[in-house]
Amino acid sequence: MNPERIKALIDLMAESDLSELSLNEGDTQLRLLRDGQPVAVASPVAAPLKQAAALAAAPAPISDTFDASAALYGVLHLTPAPDQPPFVKLGDRVEAGQTLAVVEAMKMFHPLKAERAGIVQAILAASGEEVAAGKPLFRLEAV
Repeated sequence: MNPERIKALIDLMAESDLSELSLNEGDTQLRLLRDGQPVAVASPVAAPLKQAAALAAAPAPISDTFDASAALYGVLHLTPAPDQPPFVKLGDRVEAGQTLAVVEAMKMFHPLKAERAGIVQAILAASGEEVAAGKPLFRLEAV
């Protein structure tokens, strides 16, 4: 993907009310976030821009459970280092902003943080597994 195309996508996003824009072309992934806001819908932009804007504007339903999903493609690490305990275990109570895991992409580690407080109900991927952007990795029960 060339820099002019990326600039055009940034300009397009600036002119709309979208909070996130994800694009996959071949083996290239691009994800743009407005002001680093947490996003409820994490899916590739496959629909026309109007439909994507409608999805971004829709309020997220409030339920007792919610998923923490991968923000980008990479390798999941459930521990800070191979010889250390996991960031979280089943049944752990987590606070908003607490690190649940990290996703390694291009030799950089990106933390996956809880969007809100909850109790870990399920770990949906294994450490060392390749995960795609938008893939649910943890299921939490809201507290």
